[in-house]
Amino acid sequence: MRRLSTSFMLLAVSMSIATIPAHAQSRLMPPDGGSESILIVRMSDGKTIYESSPKKALIPASVTKVLTSAAMLHYLKPATTLKTKFFINGPRTAESIQGPLYVKGDGDPMLVNEKLWQMAADLKNMGITKFEGDLIIDNSLFDDEERDSSRMDRAKESDRAYDAPVTAFGINFNTLPIVISPGLKAGDPAKVNFDPYPLPGIGLRNKTSTTSGSENHIGAVRSTSNGDSSIVVNGTIGTQNPTTKVYRSMGDPLMETGEQLRAFLLNEGITIKGRVKGGKVPASAKLLYTIDSYDIAYIVQGLNHFSNNYIADALVKRLGAKLAGDGTNSGSLDAGVDGIEKFLKNEVGIKDKFEIHNGSGLDHRNNFSADQIVKVLLYMQKRMDLFPEYLASFPASGWTGTLKKRFKGEDLLDGMVRAKTGTLTQPVAVSSIAGYMGHPKHGMLAFAILNNSKTTTVAEFRKRQDNALRKIWEEL
Repeated sequence: MRRLSTSFMLLAVSMSIATIPAHAQSRLMPPDGGSESILIVRMSDGKTIYESSPKKALIPASVTKVLTSAAMLHYLKPATTLKTKFFINGPRTAESIQGPLYVKGDGDPMLVNEKLWQMAADLKNMGITKFEGDLIIDNSLFDDEERDSSRMDRAKESDRAYDAPVTAFGINFNTLPIVISPGLKAGDPAKVNFDPYPLPGIGLRNKTSTTSGSENHIGAVRSTSNGDSSIVVNGTIGTQNPTTKVYRSMGDPLMETGEQLRAFLLNEGITIKGRVKGGKVPASAKLLYTIDSYDIAYIVQGLNHFSNNYIADALVKRLGAKLAGDGTNSGSLDAGVDGIEKFLKNEVGIKDKFEIHNGSGLDHRNNFSADQIVKVLLYMQKRMDLFPEYLASFPASGWTGTLKKRFKGEDLLDGMVRAKTGTLTQPVAVSSIAGYMGHPKHGMLAFAILNNSKTTTVAEFRKRQDNALRKIWEEL
C-alpha cells in the first residue's frame, strides 16, 4: 500500500489537519472516469481530513437512509410507538362476536410474526373463538399510492422482497414468507410452505428438487393478476442444507395481509366467517385490542441495519401523516419527503441544492453531495437526545447488518466503522458508504464516500471504498 507523501504529513501536523484537497495528497481512490464525492471530517473540531469533490451531487442510493433515519428520530422521537387497533361493532354472544372485525393501520413498519402471535393468543385468552362478519382492513391513514415509481415495474411480477407495496396496515414488511426444506433423498421434491402457516387463498407451486450435498439454488417468483397472487418456487436444495426462507413482495397487500392475519387467528382456534375487505372503522365501533409497535429507535435500527426499503418509505408516509395531523389519506410520500426537506434545510442548515424523492434511496433521482450527508452526521452528533440511538442504528464493520461481511476478521477495522451503505445498478452503477469511524489518532470521524459510474462495477467500487477506509485508518 502506497504511503501518503512526507510533505503532506508534515503539512498536516503543522496545520492541525486543515483542509487537504485531493489534488494535494495521494488519492484515497484511483480515478477511473466515474464520479466521486468524498468528505472526511474530524468531529472534535470540524476540521476536514480529506476531500474530493465534496460538493458534487450524486446518486446516494440507500445512503439516503442516513438522512431519512435522522429526520424520523427528530420528528417521531425515539421512544414513540405506533398503535395498530382492532375494533368490533357488534354484540358479543358467549365466544362469538357478531359483525366484522376491523383493523386500523397506524403505519407500523415492523408488525411481524412475534406481534401477531401475541395478539392471537391474547384474543384467545379473552375467550373469543369466532367473528361472524368480515375482516375489514382500514388503510385510510395513508394515501392510495401503494407503489411509487421505483416499485411499479414489479407490481405484477417480482422475485424480490425490497419492492413491497407500502400500506398503513402491513405485515412482515408486506412480504410473503416461504420456507423450503430438502426432501428425504436426492431426487425428491423439496418441502415448500408458507411461513409460519398455510395461506389457502394464495397459490403456491412447488417446482423444486432435492440434490445431494449442501448447496442451495432456490428461486421464487410472485405473480399477480386481477388481484390474485401465486408464487412459483423452483431450483434445487441439497439434502445437507438446513431449512431456508425466502421472502417475496405482496401483489395485493389488502387481501394478502388479511389472509396472513386470518391464519394467525385460526392457529389459536379463532375463525373469521366472512371475507377480507377494505373499509373504514365506523365511529360507533368499540376498541377490542391494540398492538403497540416497537419503539421508533428500534424501528430505525432495523431500517439501517438491514437497509429495509419498506421501513423507510412506511416511516416517510407516517411522518407525512403526523405533519398533516393524522387525517384521512394524509400519509403520503410527498408529504413525508417535504418534512425531510424542511428538516435538512431548517434544522441541519443545508443551503445548497439537493433532491429527494423517496426515503429509501430506490429512486435514482435522489441527489446529494458528500458535504450534505456529512452535515447531517455532524448535526446528529450534537443531539444528545437522538445521537445514541442514531449511532446504534448503523451496522458495525465485520459485525452486523450490511457491513457484516465487510472487514470481517480484520482486527484493524473490526467494529470501528458504523456506517450505512448504498447500491444501485441502474441507470448507472452506484456504490456509497457514509457514517462514523473511530480513528486511533483523530478520534471520531464523520465520512461520506459516493461513487457513480457507467463503466466501473459496484463490486469494484466496494473494494476501493474498503481500501480507502483502511488507508484512512493507517495513514491519515
